Amino acid sequence: MADFCKECSLALFGEDYGDLRGLSTEEDTMNGKFAVVICEGCGFIQVDHTGKCIGGEGCQEGHKYDRSFKPL
Repeated sequence: MADFCKECSLALFGEDYGDLRGLSTEEDTMNGKFAVVICEGCGFIQVDHTGKCIGGEGCQEGHKYDRSFKPL
């Protein structure tokens, strides 16, 4: 089964199906820990607990993630 990050899911299907949601916790995100995944649209990326792409070597340049993310 193909899995897509939140951004790719929205771009391709107009809806976030949550394929990569829940692989980490909100606490992990706040501590700067992210799941390393393969998105069928991007390739190797990191996602937060909501499945949102936060970067990685395969991240699509069009993704609107905060490249200056700093954990609390």
